[in-house]
Amino acid sequence: MPNTYQWDLYTPHYVGLDDMFHRLESMTHHDKNYPPYNLIKYDTSNYEIQIALAGFKPEEIEVSTESNILRIATTHAKQDPEFEYIHKGVSKRSFTRTWQLGDDVRVVDVEFIDGLLCISLEKIIPEHQRKTVYNIGETATTSKQLLTE
Repeated sequence: MPNTYQWDLYTPHYVGLDDMFHRLESMTHHDKNYPPYNLIKYDTSNYEIQIALAGFKPEEIEVSTESNILRIATTHAKQDPEFEYIHKGVSKRSFTRTWQLGDDVRVVDVEFIDGLLCISLEKIIPEHQRKTVYNIGETATTSKQLLTE
């Protein structure tokens, strides 16, 4: 069965990158309007996703990660209200929303404050890729001491 991905044009040019193209394909099928959210970049390694979830309780929200996919899902038990809405402008419908995370990004903290779900993310920068300032005239290598018995 042939692939139906828009990335098939690149198939002859990559080896072992199937997963990356499948991730890109999965990001193109989203309901971009609900729920409203903010993506914030604080610096080169700290990010936050803020999702407006007015009317939801923390126990109705599930935040999970698997295979570098951050998944936010809500469950809402429909109840017959004992009243009639004249106008219902606050939407409270169940949804599932996903974000593709990089291999080096992890969830640091999840908070739910005043109807706003805040997910803090951190990009892990390996020691050898971090900024290092060297003193001129000093050796850049660090000495390692081997343990012997």
